[in-house]
Amino acid sequence: MRKYEALIVLNMKGTATLEELTAAMTEKLEAAGAKVTGTTNMGRREFAYESDHLKAGQYMRFEFDAEPSVIRTVREALAIDERVHYQYYLVK
Repeated sequence: MRKYEALIVLNMKGTATLEELTAAMTEKLEAAGAKVTGTTNMGRREFAYESDHLKAGQYMRFEFDAEPSVIRTVREALAIDERVHYQYYLVK
């Protein structure tokens, strides 16, 4: 297993709270086979320009252990989730 870090920008326009969204993202990561070791709320930040009718997003960092094949599964699962505006993965 490798250690990964994911930066996920959440769309906060819905009715879900930050805690609910964080739990949902953690659940999706774990369902794909990752073991989440930590989460960090990096705060709400304004975008340099409007993107998909959003002016800002909630930045969250997830640290997890997973096999390399899990990243593709997670990326595909979150790509179709309308609550996720952007995602980026980094091997630690």
